[in-house]
Formats: sequence, C-alpha cells, structure tokens
Amino acid sequence: MSTLHAKNALIFALVMTAALPFGPPVALGVALGGSLQLLNLRLLERSVAYMLGLAGSGQGGAVQALIGLRFVALMGACAFVLIALPVDPLAFAIGFSVTVPAVLWHGLMSAREA
Repeated sequence: MSTLHAKNALIFALVMTAALPFGPPVALGVALGGSLQLLNLRLLERSVAYMLGLAGSGQGGAVQALIGLRFVALMGACAFVLIALPVDPLAFAIGFSVTVPAVLWHGLMSAREA
C-alpha cells in the first residue's frame, strides 16, 4: 500500500469490522466518524494543493475562505451526527480518529524508503 488514502481505508475497514459486534449505535458511530474523516482527508489534500498552487490557480483569499468553510462544515457535520443521530459518541470519536494511525504508518513507511 503506497498511498495514505489506501492505508486510511484499510484501517477504517478493520475498525469498522471490529465495531460490528457491538451493535448499531457503535457501528453507526464508527461508520459516520470514519466516513467524515475519509472525506475530510480528501478535501484537505485538495485544499493544500490549491493553496500551494499545485492544482489550478491558487487564488489566495478565495482558497483560504474555502478552507475555513470546509472546517466549519466539518464541525457542523460532527455536531449534527452527535446531536441528532443515535450514535455512540466514543465510537464516533474512534471512527473519526482512524486517520491518525494511517498517517503514522504512512510517515514511517515513507521515512524508511528515504
């Protein structure tokens, strides 16, 4: 596995599989937290590419406004999930944090190759 996204998806799938026996609130919490974080990682990658001018024309203020809007939308989605849906908050936090081990794994593998 060479990409961060592949590692992230694998860890998410493993955590999701481990959460299934604990019932619907836990499984739903992990699924929604992990899904939000997978989407956030994709959007963050695109935002940084635009900011650095690697994708399209980096339009400074507009890109920064979109990054701020992305953050507000992410926090709003998290609040909606935790308030309005029958999810276990700890399971949601676990699902939301699947990116951390994926980033560590990817960083260690990249450093090892260099």
